[in-house]
Amino acid sequence: MATDRSVVEGPRGLRVLIVEDDPNCRWVLCALMKRMGYECQVATDGQAALRMAEEFAPQVILMDLMMPVLDGWEATRRLKADERMRSIPVLALTGDATPDGESAARRAGCDDFVPKPIIFPDLLERLHRLVTA
Repeated sequence: MATDRSVVEGPRGLRVLIVEDDPNCRWVLCALMKRMGYECQVATDGQAALRMAEEFAPQVILMDLMMPVLDGWEATRRLKADERMRSIPVLALTGDATPDGESAARRAGCDDFVPKPIIFPDLLERLHRLVTA
């Protein structure tokens, strides 16, 4: 897991909500965020993500798209429809690395897209771009 700070330095104390149903992926993402000095909360499905977004007030959301209960596409649509949360950047995480997959994520309201398996320097670069835009 490459995290050379000179390449991926971002704002300290950033609040990141990770929405991911896979426990291993969730753990790795949260560990990476904490290593970067970020505050991290997790949700295991889109329904929980909507609650956590209100309670935690994240500055960015890493959203898996294929999850049980409420998928990431619908959770993102609901976040973007809510006036209080629409400005929170959503970075889609998905195994569908096709142009159609990226297009579907953007149509749902995702601000950027990272295919799985995740390349961590790429994820951090995109995350930092979203929060400093």
